[in-house]
Amino acid sequence: MDFSGLSAFHCELDDGLFHITLNRPDQGNVFGIAFCTELNAITSQISEHPGVRAVLISATGRFFSLGGDINLMSGDHAALPVIVRELTGPLHTAITRLMLMNAPVVCAVNGRGAFGGATALAASADLLIAGHEAKFGAAFTGIGFSCDSGSTIALSQRMGIARARRFLLLGETLDAQQALAEGLADKVVREDELQTEALAIARKLASGPTSAYGEIKRLFAHVSSRAAATQMEEEAMALARVARTADAWEGMTSFLQKRPARFSGG
Repeated sequence: MDFSGLSAFHCELDDGLFHITLNRPDQGNVFGIAFCTELNAITSQISEHPGVRAVLISATGRFFSLGGDINLMSGDHAALPVIVRELTGPLHTAITRLMLMNAPVVCAVNGRGAFGGATALAASADLLIAGHEAKFGAAFTGIGFSCDSGSTIALSQRMGIARARRFLLLGETLDAQQALAEGLADKVVREDELQTEALAIARKLASGPTSAYGEIKRLFAHVSSRAAATQMEEEAMALARVARTADAWEGMTSFLQKRPARFSGG
């Protein structure tokens, strides 16, 4: 994998953990053309890579991300729909890959927080860790827009449909503790502990049974839209697939031998 030409991100693979850092702090890490196309390219390379066993998303600067780049959309009104499609096409593909790949995704929301599509990106992660000063803003309706970036999916899964709808319709902003109480964030820590805590969680996941994680992620993606019998049959089939893996055998063997499991991701 080669990520040497990136302008909006810094990427690094270390012992199974792939770290994606939003790296345009001077622009508030906004979702511009480079951001969306580069994230699409990154996820295209890592989504099926056997060496990627967990993903950590974090950011440099005062904000995790301010969301969509308003400057791109403030020119020709007639061109606005085309610009929206140019941004959302690669961005949505990238977020979908992160949601569906085997490797669990951890997101660390730092500084003053995430707004608009950045809130949705963070919410789409399997685990969202927030710094204690972070805020999460819906933002879309404040500029007369509807939502994107998988907002209706990720926010509904975390907050429930009615609460997610109210959050978006009213253009609400939640502080870190409110986000935790509403289910938007999984954990809140002091800002100076954020990177250490998120890294520890991501490294733990990177040493775990990757195929099993992937099956669990996909099962939860459909849990609200399936009848109970269908969902339980999907669980049974997923478990049968996982049972064929080396990690499943290692997990059972290590348990019986009363020793720590040494998962390989296979």
